[in-house]
Amino acid sequence: MGRPQWIPSRADAAGIGLAAALGALSLALVRALPPSPLLSNVLIALLLGALVINTPLRGVVRITLPGAEREPDVYATGLRFTGKWVLRAGIIAMGLEVKTSFFGRVELALIGGVALVALPSAYFVAHALGVALGVRRPLADLLAGGTMICGASAVNAIAPISGAHRDEQGVALAVVFLFSVVALLVFRPIAVAMGFDPAFSGIWSGLAVNDLSSAVAVGAQMGGAGGAMAAAAKSFRVLLLAPTLVVFSLVRQDRGPKSVRKSIVEHLPAFVLGYVALAVARALGDRAFGASPAWDTLLAGDRLLVDLLMVTVSASIGLHLGLRSLLAAGVPAAAVGGGASVTMAGITLGMIAFAARGAGAAAALFGVTGLALAFVAHRVATTGQAEETSLKRRFQSGAPLALAEATRLLDLLEGEGTLDDATLRRLVHQLHPAIGELIPIRESRLPHGEGCRWVTFWEGKSGWALVAVCREPRSATPIHAHPHRLIGKTIEGVMEELTFQERGHETFALVGRKVLGHNELCETDGPASLHLIHVVGGGTAIDLQLRGPEAGTPGQRLSPTGGLDVLGLRVGDTFHAALEIDDRPGQGGEGASAGRPPVQPSPGP
Repeated sequence: MGRPQWIPSRADAAGIGLAAALGALSLALVRALPPSPLLSNVLIALLLGALVINTPLRGVVRITLPGAEREPDVYATGLRFTGKWVLRAGIIAMGLEVKTSFFGRVELALIGGVALVALPSAYFVAHALGVALGVRRPLADLLAGGTMICGASAVNAIAPISGAHRDEQGVALAVVFLFSVVALLVFRPIAVAMGFDPAFSGIWSGLAVNDLSSAVAVGAQMGGAGGAMAAAAKSFRVLLLAPTLVVFSLVRQDRGPKSVRKSIVEHLPAFVLGYVALAVARALGDRAFGASPAWDTLLAGDRLLVDLLMVTVSASIGLHLGLRSLLAAGVPAAAVGGGASVTMAGITLGMIAFAARGAGAAAALFGVTGLALAFVAHRVATTGQAEETSLKRRFQSGAPLALAEATRLLDLLEGEGTLDDATLRRLVHQLHPAIGELIPIRESRLPHGEGCRWVTFWEGKSGWALVAVCREPRSATPIHAHPHRLIGKTIEGVMEELTFQERGHETFALVGRKVLGHNELCETDGPASLHLIHVVGGGTAIDLQLRGPEAGTPGQRLSPTGGLDVLGLRVGDTFHAALEIDDRPGQGGEGASAGRPPVQPSPGP
């Protein structure tokens, strides 16, 4: 396996460099422009990336319009690295920004009690609206998380756990910031109309406004202690990022191969542990070092690092944000984000209004009632049948499907007996793995022949299975014929297919060579199709395959005589070879079960 995935390769440099340059430009613009809560370095970086990809600037930097996997762009691998590893580094560094010194006992009790019911209420409403409006569950996760916790930071942190696509990250960031701007315009008049003093107005601002800078700005509008109390309430929500990520990682654990059942510790993302560790270090450091210059310098350096990492990630998201996909998702996503924001603002406003008048019991009753109503709406909207209907509607509309959605849809279609060829081809065409869904294949050590490894993501009762194959740079399969049909496509890297025909006893000919385009379907007819797959270039390649029922006999492969260089053949060349049984895993007629990691025995008593 060689180099760890978190260390960038030479091929990653172009994508990382472009995103970092746009991110640095966004930081410079924020510092050059007059201070305003309407300006966010994350938003500017996102817009710069979108500007490059949607205007003639695209030609200047020689970047292509984003496809489903951004391939075969020279920036592809670096942008994937940025969206995964640079993001994780930023989340870890964010732990040092958690400030606990704001909290007193009374404020903590009020803030904690209100957040306890308002946050899950926003989650329930977002997902109820998401199903009703046909918004993918991962995008609803991002909108809910950004509203519940801390705006852009939560959106970026939840994305690799929920299985979102990168363009959905961009949509969620824009929507979350939109409602932060709305709060800047309407919160102060509402607080004045309710008769809140600055302290209660600040607590409401910190509990209900999405973005950190906007929450503090709204609180500052209230005068007096408004800004400080907004910062305190908002800091409490930031503290909830870690447990929120843990919850999401547990409830979204169905995105890998179904036979893999991990413990809670294994499902806990490592970057969450890093975030928690630095948050603890911040609390201990504040106690031990107080306002010492060295400690202040360290914290200032961490803030700069977090800003640089997050704007780099945001720029990379913007470079995936085609105008067409943004417009397509914008209105439904805005409705979901708006519903979650109104829920947060309404429940927190009502509870704080009662608390400000000394009616603690009434505040609790109001909050619990709001939570119960949100939960009921969520249960009604997200019943199994409602979600299945929504998924089928998305499939029929031609929308992209993540692996988790594709496996669920395959179960549904197989149960209905509608897995015909046209449906299978359409499903493969619409299949685009979300962030993090390919980790099992990237980390798999299950062999599929020299230079290849594979994972089975779904295996149905009809004999069809969904598998992914990861191929090492410049690797090539033997000339082989599968013991099953196959419908597949390349999603990463560049591969070439060589096809062969038998011309006589132990005589064969190369009849075709073709570079497999990304998202272009490739089909074989099982035992009747002899082919070879070759990885072109120095990067790894990944292809997704729906493989059909086994033919009942093992697959076959050719063993050319005389040390023939098969890759050097030209179309029309003939050669001699012996036909033998293909003994590679998954080709001997044993089916796709060979692509499942072995079940580890349970430890004895």
